[in-house]
Amino acid sequence: MQGAGASAKGYVLLHWPRGHWRVPRTDSAGMPAVLSEAMIAANERGLHVALVEGDDLAVSFNGVFVRTATPEEMAGYLGSVSKGAELEGEQDKRITILCCTDGKRDPCCARYGFATFKALRSQADPEEFRILQSTHLGGCRFAASLMVLPQRARYGRLEPRDVPDFLSCLREGKPYLPAYRGNPELDDLGQVAEHAALSHWQNAGFDGKISLTRLSGFDGQNDRAEVLASANTGQLRIELQQSRFPVSTRCSNLKEDAPSDHADRWNVVSLTPLMP
Repeated sequence: MQGAGASAKGYVLLHWPRGHWRVPRTDSAGMPAVLSEAMIAANERGLHVALVEGDDLAVSFNGVFVRTATPEEMAGYLGSVSKGAELEGEQDKRITILCCTDGKRDPCCARYGFATFKALRSQADPEEFRILQSTHLGGCRFAASLMVLPQRARYGRLEPRDVPDFLSCLREGKPYLPAYRGNPELDDLGQVAEHAALSHWQNAGFDGKISLTRLSGFDGQNDRAEVLASANTGQLRIELQQSRFPVSTRCSNLKEDAPSDHADRWNVVSLTPLMP
């Protein structure tokens, strides 16, 4: 799962009743063509437009929300932000957690995602966190699949029992490593190397800042690489190897016992602390 944390450059959230969600979400029940077209155009510009349920705030983007909006007004807001404008509305300083419960895309997301969503809603302080059900976020095989905003951090396989520790980490401004898919500012190799360093140093007086220097194996021809990770606690030499894994992209594939795809993932082969 680590190294699969790529995310969109921005996330626009539109309130739409969960019972009306469809696949694709641009064909959801009651959605006029003008809004569907605006969603498609925003996606093409690198924004992820998610349909959400959990409160009545109509449109949200970059920590700003609009309380009420018609579908036509939603389309107008999408057109503006996709061209680089900021949403004009009320500020929301809470951490937003999107939990995919889109069972029409994959039953795993409804089965596992809804249980985690309920745990989040029951345990999170609404003054600190905004908890929403969401349409497909990517990575159904990692259900429960989540997105944390504004960090754009992706998480997977988060179970209800993990929720207290997950929320505690977010309050402290650090990732919850057991379910963390990787820093969205890094590529897949960097995500895996950083995750390994974070895991190694998490209980060693670590200040949370890591710099990565790539030492070897980055010419596109090798399946092995070395990275130097540096922090206030010291340095680590991390050796990685790329391997191919079978991937079941949907729950239905598991019944057939035949993965439908493959994915190349970097894995840590060795991690060596360096003497100062």
